[in-house]
Amino acid sequence: MTPKGNIFLFPCPIFEGKTDSLSVEAVKWLHQTTTFVVERAKTARHFIKSTHHPIPIAQLQILEISDDKKELDTFLQALHDGINIGVISEAGCPGVADPGAEVVAWAHRHTIKVVPFVGPSSILLALMASGFNGQNFAFNGYLSNKKPDLITQLKALEQKVQKTGQTQIFMETPYRNAFIIETCLDTLNEQTRLCIACDINAPDEDIRQMRVVEWKKAIKGEYHKRPCIYLIGK
Repeated sequence: MTPKGNIFLFPCPIFEGKTDSLSVEAVKWLHQTTTFVVERAKTARHFIKSTHHPIPIAQLQILEISDDKKELDTFLQALHDGINIGVISEAGCPGVADPGAEVVAWAHRHTIKVVPFVGPSSILLALMASGFNGQNFAFNGYLSNKKPDLITQLKALEQKVQKTGQTQIFMETPYRNAFIIETCLDTLNEQTRLCIACDINAPDEDIRQMRVVEWKKAIKGEYHKRPCIYLIGK
């Protein structure tokens, strides 16, 4: 009986081209993998090529995670033939705020071994650098893009921090940074602590944590169209 293949979860650099943020073990197994399920094929090919994969990109099998569940299911059947499949996110760790979780769930349902590799996660790196509670925290994904709902959500997150000490983490698309920052500063108590972790792992990385009253005096326009993670804590 042919042993089943494994699902390998390969982190992708947060900052394009920064392959040194990956573990040696991850790159070693990436180079031994020829079949991939990815969030976006173009990004994945560029990433795989940047690691100097020994096999030409054109000879690799790459399928995007899409709405076509039947195609994905057929593709994953290769695991039953002993072929390993790598999962790659658009950036960071597969399965964390990422559709790769669907593939991992499929693997568990079919008793396929899942192997995660060490790599950069903007969420954890931001938490590490924030100075906030790292033993009790919650990632809330994207908040509402409608201001009344966003205000309600921010107040609820702030109350959780005040009552439990649980760090609250969320993200936003880069082009809405001004909107999210302005709403945070208008909504949160002036003594509440806010951390903005910007361009994590990039040469111009900027991670700052201060009270809202101090943020109101800081330059805020510099975050326009730059990827950020936001944290509320104490």
